[in-house]
Amino acid sequence: MTGIKYTSEDLHDHDAVAAVIKNANGEILMQEHVKYGFWTIPIGKAKHGQSPEDGMRQELFEECDIIVDSYDKLTSRNYSYIRDGREVKLTGHLFMIITYRGDIINKEPHKHKQQVFLSLDKISELPFLSDMTLLYLETLGMKRKDQI
Repeated sequence: MTGIKYTSEDLHDHDAVAAVIKNANGEILMQEHVKYGFWTIPIGKAKHGQSPEDGMRQELFEECDIIVDSYDKLTSRNYSYIRDGREVKLTGHLFMIITYRGDIINKEPHKHKQQVFLSLDKISELPFLSDMTLLYLETLGMKRKDQI
């Protein structure tokens, strides 16, 4: 991707975190990401020295205003990206949120144009998905390219 303004954190190897949050209808929380231009489940980075689990909890509080009470770790995968001419390696950790406290709101509208619950059918029709969203779909036996 070109034209993206990376932060210093984006340019260092790190643990990435992503969370699947479902509503009562089984729809999944999706965000339209401003910087990367894709649709994604909530994603973020664990800070240096922070566990992926604590990073996930912090990201969900910062982005969605919720406190995670229970979760399952679904899977993890290693990724490598070229950002500003350098290789950045990250391990993506995917979590399923089971219970949380609070009402989900978009606390970072400057980062997420929209934050909505969508069905799997609607998600599979979105034109551009994040790698972590694709990883979640893969855990369900659904495979597709990031862009359609």
